[in-house]
Amino acid sequence: MLVMMYLILFRGPRKKQQQHKQMMQALSKNDRVQTIGGIIGTVVDIKDDEITLKIDESNNTKMKILRSAISRNMSKD
Repeated sequence: MLVMMYLILFRGPRKKQQQHKQMMQALSKNDRVQTIGGIIGTVVDIKDDEITLKIDESNNTKMKILRSAISRNMSKD
């Protein structure tokens, strides 16, 4: 019973956190990503903790966000 509780409560979130960390390390220019706020854009530049996204092709609109704000890489899905 305790083993089941451990697997449900601790292993699941840890595995998801590790997958997110790997996704962040594999992030590169021209990847299409979605932020935790739902904004979708293309990675233009990557610095330490800052990523520049192009969010509008017609106006060349760019936005700087924190690396931690990326929720998923749509290019790899």
